[in-house]
Amino acid sequence: SLALARSSSIVFVVVVEVYTTELNFVSRMMSARGRDNEVSPTKSAQARDEVANALRDATKSRTANDGRGRRKKFAADRGEKAPAAERERTIPKGEPCDAIPMDWTVKSSVRFTSDSSFHWCSCLGAVPVSEGLRAYSGGSATQSDVDAVLYNKDDLASAQRALTRASYSCAYPADVLPSEALVTMRSSESGRAWLERRQSTWSEALVSLYGLLRVRQCYAFYVIYEERTILFCAPGVGGVNDGGYAVVTNSNIKIRRALNDAGVDFVSADEEAAAIENAQKLKKQVWRPEDERRTLLDDLAGDEVSRANGKHPMESAEATTMLANMDKPSGARRRAADTIICRGAIAVSGLLNVLMEASGGDLGSSDFETRDVPTLLSPVPFAHSSMKPLTLNVQMNTTTRKEAKDASSLLSLASGNVSTRSVYTAETPRNEFVPPWALARMCAVLAAKQGDIRVLCSIVPQTHGLNVGVLAAYDIAERNASHTEDVLIRECAYYDEVETSRIMAPPPLGSSAINKIEYMDGMYYV
Repeated sequence: SLALARSSSIVFVVVVEVYTTELNFVSRMMSARGRDNEVSPTKSAQARDEVANALRDATKSRTANDGRGRRKKFAADRGEKAPAAERERTIPKGEPCDAIPMDWTVKSSVRFTSDSSFHWCSCLGAVPVSEGLRAYSGGSATQSDVDAVLYNKDDLASAQRALTRASYSCAYPADVLPSEALVTMRSSESGRAWLERRQSTWSEALVSLYGLLRVRQCYAFYVIYEERTILFCAPGVGGVNDGGYAVVTNSNIKIRRALNDAGVDFVSADEEAAAIENAQKLKKQVWRPEDERRTLLDDLAGDEVSRANGKHPMESAEATTMLANMDKPSGARRRAADTIICRGAIAVSGLLNVLMEASGGDLGSSDFETRDVPTLLSPVPFAHSSMKPLTLNVQMNTTTRKEAKDASSLLSLASGNVSTRSVYTAETPRNEFVPPWALARMCAVLAAKQGDIRVLCSIVPQTHGLNVGVLAAYDIAERNASHTEDVLIRECAYYDEVETSRIMAPPPLGSSAINKIEYMDGMYYV
């Protein structure tokens, strides 16, 4: 019995789960040995039976745990034999594409993540920054800087120069004044005079930008308010070849009334809502038998029975229910219904004049509201503009994970058998305007330098309706093929052929917006 106890203790000490059972077995075994020397042979036989039963129970438990251990070891060995790329690199989710598709929304913050350090982004040298600034102000193409980084990733100066060139945009004003500062300045005569000069300077900057747009030196620019955004586009932008256009998001009754009073033509981006509105207007009209032209009324509920009875086709309960169900817009429909489009040079020029005459440049604001002028954002310099770069805040995050391949390694977890992984991030400041040209250029530079990167974006809320507005303008232009204008050509070096093709392409995202990008093996996954 003593020899059996010693051998069994050597076997069972490996199995953690049967440790308690093993102690009970040893105690019963020792008590049985003591009783063998004192009690009768019958009791000694009972003790041996107890030892045998305990041995069988322990053997069953050890067999079960050994089976689980073998399965874990097989899975671990199979993972070790797999290629490293197969174990660690998985294809990201999203639509694969060679370049980032055009997204007209403005981002409020962008976060880049990589397994390599972004330290070179936070300590830019004076010479690369100066060269990058001169490259942007002089209009040099971005692709040449990206190619230089691709050819020589160890050239730190070229990467910093390309990143500086990619991060710049032009804006006026450089910073928006808070409402508290505006109230204080309006209380003094000198403050009111300064605000009037600021308004006059803003009007001159807007006229300068529109002039660059008309001569194809600027393909698009933004007018960003607190509650809405206006995107001015040159002919050819977004595949719209029948003229220039402007998209206004979050329009309200005051904006529409001001445009109507000024004689500026505009259409809603939600064609279905416009059709419903027209159908409801026609329903109120007196139907005459001689009105035989087919309209939306006929498609919804018109039939020969109602015409024969001399009743209006829309008087049926089915048509009324259909209109009521259609007139329940979703979130995307509401954004589209609030987005309006001014098409053609006359309408866009009229919109520009109304903006310049409005208080604070905002058509939808109340007269008693105290607001600063809206922000003008452009990819090219214009009158009174400031060149604004995007800065990156670099951090390193370390994640710790405990690992155990099989049951035998469970005892070593407490002794420090852990793995660590470092993740590096570079993030723009919060509530910053990140235009689409800056996002695409910075992604290209960081992908060329870092390799695989992941990008998370936050969208400025008042720019949500821009993509659906551009898409609606494209759909209208497709039906108006009889009139075309000279499309956008590369007359300015601030954007190269690759960027021009993205700008002129029809909206690839529809009404959606980009919020996540992953770059791996030369492909973007959006």
